[in-house]
Amino acid sequence: MKKKPAVVRGCTFCGTCVFECPEDAVFMDSGGAHIDQEKCSACGICFRNCASEAISYISENTTDNSQNC
Repeated sequence: MKKKPAVVRGCTFCGTCVFECPEDAVFMDSGGAHIDQEKCSACGICFRNCASEAISYISENTTDNSQNC
């Protein structure tokens, strides 16, 4: 079962994940950061760069098209 990153808690709207994502899979709205699972390659750059530790890896089959905080 493949795991992908998802924003699951405490997004602080810093935008680092949006800026760092090489796949343009992370976007921000009034609810915080979201990860488009269709675009995400699971490279982990957003996970490693999230200062608020809001991003975790979850099983791919438990996600919808985007996850938010």
